[in-house]
Amino acid sequence: MSTTSTSRESDVAVVGGGLVGSAIAWGLARAGQRVAVLDEGDVAMRASRGNFALIWVQGKGLGMSAYARWSLGSADLWPEFADELTRETGLNVRYDSPGGFHLTLSQREWRYRDALLKRVAAQPAMPPLPFDMMDRSRLARMLPDIGPEVAGGSWRCGSGGGTGASRWRRDGAAAAVGRGWWRRAGESGA
Repeated sequence: MSTTSTSRESDVAVVGGGLVGSAIAWGLARAGQRVAVLDEGDVAMRASRGNFALIWVQGKGLGMSAYARWSLGSADLWPEFADELTRETGLNVRYDSPGGFHLTLSQREWRYRDALLKRVAAQPAMPPLPFDMMDRSRLARMLPDIGPEVAGGSWRCGSGGGTGASRWRRDGAAAAVGRGWWRRAGESGA
């Protein structure tokens, strides 16, 4: 089976070359599949651009604990994935996992957020989900530049963070051709 970029035969086509599509293509090629990544290019308004390449796990999976566990497990695998990308491509996607804040703009929203996180954590077979609900004064000690409309918020440490995913998406494709996948950038519909 040929894995060069000159072959246009593919075993699998991945639609979308953002962070998730590129990661899926990487994994499939690693498993020996010839992969075509069909991507709109840099004009696409993709999730990777819209969420600034955050690996966000807070509050996901209410009513579906399997999804919540999958999100947490996926975030936990990021350090290994980032290290592998660095070793094999020389690209450092700068994965950092400091946790994250979710700001609330009223006491009502704060109580809703607290209840939501407790309900997610109480679902069957959930791993521990440490989070901290903070009033405005505690939050302001950690984020001194918050605006006056912020009532408080939640902080989840240790899971979730961000990456330099735009660099991986842009430069990683070139390095990944030797892995058996190629990218086809389309035209904007505009």
